[in-house]
Parts: sequence; C-alpha cells; structure tokens
Amino acid sequence: MYHRTLHVALFGLDDEAGRAIRSVPCPDRFEIRFDAYSAFDADAFAASDIAILDLPELVHPGTFLPHVKTGLKVVLRATEIEAAQLDDADLAILHDIWLKPMPPTLVAFRFRKIIEGEKNLADLSLARQYLDTAIDSIPELVWFKDARGSHLKVNSAFCKTVEKTKEQIEGRGHYYIWNITPEEYSQGEYVCLESEEQTMTARKTCLFDEQIKATHGMRQFKTYKSPLFDYDGSVMGTVGIAHDVTDLGNIETELEIFINSMPYAIIVLNTENSIININEKAEEYFGVKRGSVVDGDFDRWRRLVLGDAVVNSHDFSDSSFFTAVIGEREKTFEVNQRDIVDVFGNKTGQLRIYRDVTKERELEQRVLKSANTDYLTGLYNRRYLYERLSDHLGSPVTLVYLDLDDFKSINDDYGHQRGDRMLVETSSILVEAFPNDTCVRMGGDEFVVAIFGLQDVGSIEGRAHACLDAIRTRFAEDSAPGRTTGSMGIAADEGGILSIDELIRRSDEALYEAKRAGKSQCRIWTPSALAGSDGALFRTTQTGDFAKPLVDL
Repeated sequence: MYHRTLHVALFGLDDEAGRAIRSVPCPDRFEIRFDAYSAFDADAFAASDIAILDLPELVHPGTFLPHVKTGLKVVLRATEIEAAQLDDADLAILHDIWLKPMPPTLVAFRFRKIIEGEKNLADLSLARQYLDTAIDSIPELVWFKDARGSHLKVNSAFCKTVEKTKEQIEGRGHYYIWNITPEEYSQGEYVCLESEEQTMTARKTCLFDEQIKATHGMRQFKTYKSPLFDYDGSVMGTVGIAHDVTDLGNIETELEIFINSMPYAIIVLNTENSIININEKAEEYFGVKRGSVVDGDFDRWRRLVLGDAVVNSHDFSDSSFFTAVIGEREKTFEVNQRDIVDVFGNKTGQLRIYRDVTKERELEQRVLKSANTDYLTGLYNRRYLYERLSDHLGSPVTLVYLDLDDFKSINDDYGHQRGDRMLVETSSILVEAFPNDTCVRMGGDEFVVAIFGLQDVGSIEGRAHACLDAIRTRFAEDSAPGRTTGSMGIAADEGGILSIDELIRRSDEALYEAKRAGKSQCRIWTPSALAGSDGALFRTTQTGDFAKPLVDL
C-alpha cells in the first residue's frame, strides 16, 4: 500500500560495523539508502532519517547538534567513559547509545530493532489513515468516547451536525459539544450517559433511540453503541454510530432504509400473503423489479421465479435451503421466515429473508472433494475409503486390490511425469471396469475398488481380468517408454465379519500371492468353510474358473 525510503547516514563508522548494519534485511514496502561519512556533515545529518555517529570529537552532541528534525533517530556509538560525560541536552536528542566495543552481531541486532520500530510506526500511520478515511466516508455520525464520556475521535458527519471542528470536539464532553444549557444538560446529558453506561455494563453492542438537542432543534437518532475493551479485558470506553432519523416521516420509510441496507434479499408480506415491499437485493437476486411484484400474490410470484418443483418440494415455514435456476444459473439459497407483529403481539405480516449461499456451498463441495479425493487421479483417497467401509461395518463387502508391476523402475528410468501419466490412465481403466463401485487410490501405484453388498465373486473376477487385460494392452504393448502390467487381489467378506484393517490385509495378501505367482494375475480370498481355517487363497484363470486352494491363511 505505502512505500517509504529511509535515509541512513553513517558518520565515522568502521567497515565492520558498516557491514553489520547493511546486512539487516529491508522490511516490506521499505527502501533503505545508506550514506557513509568520515566526518560530521550537518546537511547530511539534517537530511537523514537515522543518523549513527561514531565521532569522538562530538563529546557533547547536544551542544553541536541543536537542530534535530522531528522523527530523526540519532544513535551515538561511544565508550563507557564518553557516555558518562553526556548531559541532559545530549540525551534529549539521542534515540540510543551503542557502547563500544560492540560485536557485529549485536550492532546488526540493535539496528534491526530500529528498523522494526520504523516499520511499526509506518504500519500504525497506515492503520490510522484507514480508520480516519473509513469513518469520514460514513454518512452517519461516528464517535469514540472514553469511560468518562470524553470524545476521543469523531468523523466529519459528526462535525457537520454539531457545527464544530474535530479540534474543538475531541477531548470535550456532551455538554459543550451540543451547546446545551445547564437545565437542558441535566436531562439530555443524563439520557446520553445512561445509554453509555448500559453499553459498558452489557459489554456488547446495543441499539438506542435517542433525542438530542442540536443547534437547529431536537434531533432523533437510531444509535448503535459498542464497548471498547482494554488489554486486561476491562471496558475503557465506547464507540457509537448514529443515524439521524428525524426526517423519516413514518415507520415504512425507516423500514425501507433498513431493508435496503441488508446484504440479503428481503420480501415483506401482509396478512393476505401479498407482497408489500422487496429490497434492492431481492431485485438483484431474482431479476425482478419492485413495481412488478408489489401488491402481487406471493405464491404466484414464487412459482414464477423459483419454479413449481422447488415450491412444491419445500416447506418454507422454517429455515431451510433450496436450489433454483435463476436466469441461466443454478443458485442455492437459505431462506428464513419471521412473523411481523404489532405492539399487542398480533401478526401483521411476514418477513422473508433469502441469503445466496451458492458460493459457500460450492466452496464446501470443493473442500469436501479435496479432502476425499486424490489430487492426481481424481479417484477417492484412503481417508474416504475408511469412512465408506466404516459406514458398512457388518455388511457384505468385497475389496479388489490393484498394484502395477515393477512400477518403481518406470519412475526411476523414465521420470515421474511418465509415471504420473500411467497412474492417471490406470485410474480411468479401473473406473471403466468398475463404473458403479468406489474406486480409490491408496497411494503410489496401489488402487482399491470397494464393492458393497452381496456380489457374485465370479462376476467380480471377470471384471478384474478385463481390467488387467486393458492394462496389459495399454502399457505392455505401448510403444511409449515404460511398460507395465497389473496384479490384483480380491477379498470377499460375504458375511460382514471382518474388521476394516483385516479385510484390507486379506486383499493385500491375495495381491502379493498373485505377484509371487508370476504377476499380471489375480488371486481371490474368501472365508473358508473348513473348520479352524480363516480362509483360503484361490488362483483364478483368465476365464474365471476356480482352482484348488494354494495357501490357507
């Protein structure tokens, strides 16, 4: 936002100290310019922002340097004996004293602290400018008070209302600012102070209706007041924002101002369900004009704008969400309904508030997808697999574990770019073979397909062989560098009796049995009917026939 150049003048410094000072990194938005002098130069001194003096002849800098500009940081390098000779006039112009001898690391440290101080001052000045510009841009009255009611800061609208300058107002109380007589002060000031006390006691933002006697008569304000907290958590004052509603003719005008200041679409209905008002956001959200909908039936308008399907499928009596095509874009809204009642509690209408949460929902979906999918292949990740398996504990599930054969050599010989492309293509082959199942990249070149529900193992085996054939065709016969095949292990838990880790282990063991048998093959594990056996690994052929058990687990 800002850019500041610091001019640093070095008088009489040795090369070692100069190098240490120049080694300090420059803060963001700052530029540091160094100039070195062997003797004192009054013009260079006056033009600098930071002056570092190492001149023994300047025993009393307060005597020789009486004209120090505001903001100039003067640092004196001196021995203990020289420092002991400094008097009050000397000390008055000094920012710091660096006692010699001082190692270069300490010189750099002390200079960095000075630079950090300059950065903090610049940031503070920018923050003050932000605050002053912001509050002066607000048409409402804005003020800050201490706990005693003294005005610490006000905006231009406040000054215009009371017809006084900021210099006249700041530091003064309500009595002086509003030109109130002692008799009027006893009433008007009490009301003002009472609301300040309520705000500080409540320790939260409060809304008040206040009448204040101004130069041109009584004024009516809608005033928001919030507490200001000290470092220890105690309330040290208040900030107020007042909207002058003196000239508002009736409650409808005030409501108009209120609803149009809201960042949500608002529709106001009467007891006959007719639209009596909409705000500017409603016009923007739904592409309608106020004149075309006011006095119209709300249900008819809603059906025209949102569509019959949305209207008929949602009960809008409570807070809810719905999606509708507005214009040419699908949008998601949160809708809240609130009754409008009179002072006797009788319902006089209804307020509907629509908030466009399309971007929020899209962001939620992106975050959810990012958390559950693999960034390279777009498949689900290990985290999502465990969640899905947890949701199906006790139910039949089959896992198909795929691992590319000798894939490490492809990354080593042809680079990770080639390897990544093969992983992406493998994921596509896997999805084609198991389009209705949960395909997961476990990591590296390992993939898992989770098939939920009671399934025919022979059918799954057939799809597994089709997947292996596609990998073999795509990569083993590929003219591009780097060839590979795939091996698969299938674990079928038809009774839903295995834990997640046990089921994954079984499919992993079946996979490695396929690799031990020569790779580019598939092995199946199913619970064995033999007493005392956990299960058996079966070899499968290209046609899906079963062979006798190879290994009992």
